[in-house]
Amino acid sequence: MRNIRNRTRHVILIASPLAAAGCGGDGDPATAGLDSPDIPLQPGVEEVYTVGVLDGAAWEMFGSVRGVAFGEDGSLFILDNDAGHVVVVDPAGQFVRAISNKGEGPGELNQAVGLAVLGDGRIAVNDMNRGIRVFSREGESLQEAGFTFQTGMPGPRMFAMPDHSLLSAGIIGRSFGALMGEEEEEEEPEGRPIGRFRLDGTQDEFHSAWAGPPVEDTDAQAGDMRIIMSGMEAFPLPLSFGVLRDGRVVLADSVGYRVKILDGSGEATGTLERPIPPVAVTDEIRDAERDRRLAALAEGGSGGGGGGGATSIIISGTVSAGAALGGRGASGPDPDAMRRMREDRIENMAFPEEVPVISRLAVDWSDRIWVQRSALMGEPGPTDILTADGQYFGTIAPDALRIPAAFGPGGLLAYIDRDELDIQRVRVVRLAGDQLLESGDTP
Repeated sequence: MRNIRNRTRHVILIASPLAAAGCGGDGDPATAGLDSPDIPLQPGVEEVYTVGVLDGAAWEMFGSVRGVAFGEDGSLFILDNDAGHVVVVDPAGQFVRAISNKGEGPGELNQAVGLAVLGDGRIAVNDMNRGIRVFSREGESLQEAGFTFQTGMPGPRMFAMPDHSLLSAGIIGRSFGALMGEEEEEEEPEGRPIGRFRLDGTQDEFHSAWAGPPVEDTDAQAGDMRIIMSGMEAFPLPLSFGVLRDGRVVLADSVGYRVKILDGSGEATGTLERPIPPVAVTDEIRDAERDRRLAALAEGGSGGGGGGGATSIIISGTVSAGAALGGRGASGPDPDAMRRMREDRIENMAFPEEVPVISRLAVDWSDRIWVQRSALMGEPGPTDILTADGQYFGTIAPDALRIPAAFGPGGLLAYIDRDELDIQRVRVVRLAGDQLLESGDTP
């Protein structure tokens, strides 16, 4: 039997849950244990369609795509916050309908920041500071669950559970201690909460993810405005999770290569680990990361680098929820003062002793777990493909296929991109083939 570490596989990653768990053409196993050396994967894709144009029909001139999700039949739902609607396209990319419109009335969307498709086909939209709006596939407004900035609301990313509740991290608003009736002056609970939001308007803490040491906020006065920027940490701990079809949740929240398996109540029942150590942070790494973020800031970016945190702008004691999601919806702060604050924030950002091994993860429609590893200088790392029972299929190179914005049935992947004219588009591809295709030995 040939050595498994010297082979490259072309493999479909989404088919039936165990489609790639048999043997290759020469008898070698198609999966390995988690302690195996990296096995290169080279998945091929075929283009299905792309939507999004500079000049065309109103539905396809996207203003701000804030989320995409597939339905069971392969239809794609595209949330455009600027237009205040959800665009539905069929599996061939043809326009079906637009759901809702911009406004503050019943069934309308005012500041939509995320969506999820429930198991029964309903569409749940997170309308910031108003709650979750639920629509039928035909566009009928069915239900509204009132979550607000004052009471606590889900973050932009929502994940549907089998009971039609929604999980979300990055919860915006009051702490879960306050939400559950505790006095607000009590200390904040330890950890980073993942909340469960139900369509009857109730919520609770599903799981408390591990948290590292706190990072101090940046606080300054700009005219009559008090500006608070959350502390910046280079190489922050991941808080990334996905939902398996049976309701279990996989979570990455640690420094090491550790993926937790949680049951439907949020209790940890197992762990997936690979023997890949974190990288120690050196002075050279610190200097390079500061320089990279300052350069990005000078070019017009925020300099956040993926770990920048949120910004709250307080005007006469009132917190702007729009600002808490990245500055949109706020008015008035002096641009020069904001730039200086961002520069100071980068210069003073906190560095951990080690770079976490995992940057993010996601779960596809066949319950495979895509685990993207960290890399330095803001670049993506390689992506491992695992299953919850501890099978390792292999690793995709950083410059190859990346984790999509949404997975769909039959190997569909949706990406939110921009073209050479900076026009926002949604590109859908399909993983090619449905079985292992051996490519021979590599040198």
